[in-house]
Amino acid sequence: MSGSFDIALKGIGKKFNRNWLFKDLELSLGEHKKVALVGTNGSGKSTLLRIIAAQTSPSAGKVQYFIDGKKIPQDQVYQHISWMGPYIEVFPELTLEEQFRLHFKFKTPLLPSIEEMIKVLDLWEDKDKLLNYYSSGMLQRAKVGMAIFTQSKVLMLDEPTSNMDKDNARKILDLIDQYLGDRILIMASNMEREYEPIPFKLKLGRA
Repeated sequence: MSGSFDIALKGIGKKFNRNWLFKDLELSLGEHKKVALVGTNGSGKSTLLRIIAAQTSPSAGKVQYFIDGKKIPQDQVYQHISWMGPYIEVFPELTLEEQFRLHFKFKTPLLPSIEEMIKVLDLWEDKDKLLNYYSSGMLQRAKVGMAIFTQSKVLMLDEPTSNMDKDNARKILDLIDQYLGDRILIMASNMEREYEPIPFKLKLGRA
């Protein structure tokens, strides 16, 4: 995927019933490259992430997408985004290796082999275990890994280290840094260990 990528938010707002969750947001993701959406629970972080990913529509404003300055339509945005969030589902009846093989039938991998990805995630000993028997922290590592190791222009992560202990969280955050490359990173978080290193923070609600 060659070419520079940019996402421009122009007057973005979202309301539920009569209440605005956020409004009048202006942002160029290509300019900042690394952005943290920061706020308390209910401030609209996940909603804004989904708007940026063209998964839901704003109540006001528009999101525009560009490659090398040329506008691309919303229905093509998914091709350029890898995504992880707590609402992303896996198939519990599959093993980790089977889940990865299924995922990368539809996505282009960043690393040469699934075996290497699983080893980097430190899940090799559990690769043949059904995902139904994974702990919440192990599942989180698997989900984040699928996003990190998918070739994309944008890496979007929603609370990537939730359910992880301190050591595993540090490893995952290091992997994000290691494999981000020149991609745009958008991270929604209310956890300081996740958002503190990111230089540009867009604060929502009372954050």
